Amino acid sequence: MSKRFDSKKLLYIFAALLIILVVTFITKIPREQSTLKKAVASFDTSAVERIKIRPKIQDGEEFVFFRENGEWKIRQGDVVSRPREGAVTNILNDLVAIKPSALVAVSKEKWKDYDVDDSLGIRIIAENRKGKKLADLVIGRFSYKPVNNPYGGYGGGSVDGTSYIRQYDEEAVYSVDGFLTFSFSGGFDDWRNKELLRFGRNDVTKVTFTFPADSGFILEKKDNRWFCGGQPADSALTFDYLGNVGYTYGEAFADSFKPAQKPAYQIVFEGNNMLNISLKCYSDDNGTLYFTSSLNPDSYFSDESGNLRKHLLKKAGYFIKKP
Repeated sequence: MSKRFDSKKLLYIFAALLIILVVTFITKIPREQSTLKKAVASFDTSAVERIKIRPKIQDGEEFVFFRENGEWKIRQGDVVSRPREGAVTNILNDLVAIKPSALVAVSKEKWKDYDVDDSLGIRIIAENRKGKKLADLVIGRFSYKPVNNPYGGYGGGSVDGTSYIRQYDEEAVYSVDGFLTFSFSGGFDDWRNKELLRFGRNDVTKVTFTFPADSGFILEKKDNRWFCGGQPADSALTFDYLGNVGYTYGEAFADSFKPAQKPAYQIVFEGNNMLNISLKCYSDDNGTLYFTSSLNPDSYFSDESGNLRKHLLKKAGYFIKKP
């Protein structure tokens, strides 16, 4: 009798423990999982009027994107410029898409480990018209690890990335799958529009070069043939030139430069399916050239390296067909 009693008693104890385990799993685990946010920032992107970015210390001072008359601009101090194409759209899409993959720290003592404190992190603030914060995040360091991927190309390898973030007014730090840190890296100039020229070479039909000492000329397409100053032009060289300069970007911004005279050089591109594009080149007392264009009239780019000059300013003899 005692053995049967002991067996029943053990069975009851086991059943009770099993019930406790099940209840714990049902109640406690979801509570722990609920601490992991489904999204860090949730807002209507069309309501955003300003985006402030405080980059890492080595990348300079804070700058702000702001909407003016329906157009986005970027400002740092007294310098106002155009942002690079798609910059604002990418920022907003990246913010609302952030989904934490894990909670990695719960106290500020760990912030420096993940570069999410005030001195190491990148702070992003999105505001509406009234100045209400729609998002306020600090993006920290990035880590990666190689993974074995049979579809990853030579060697079968690829890379997984992890970024670390926190909401500015919270202590918790989260990991995020992907390369989010790189999406927000860089200083003011890295986010600005450096475009000088953009066109398809097949659309251009006329290029007017205005150079010093009446050395200018016209490169023009007539009846599918190119002519330079009325003489037959080398079509291959002309085709290569238009293809090479059709997507031209400046190198270094020259925000302090103010032209004091007429441009030393000017090139006007005309054609089909495109607006006329005017490229102007100025020279200072030291002989340094500065470029700007009608596509990006608020910005000047210095050409201390000489790359733009070599790339853009061709003499008539370059195009004339050799016998």
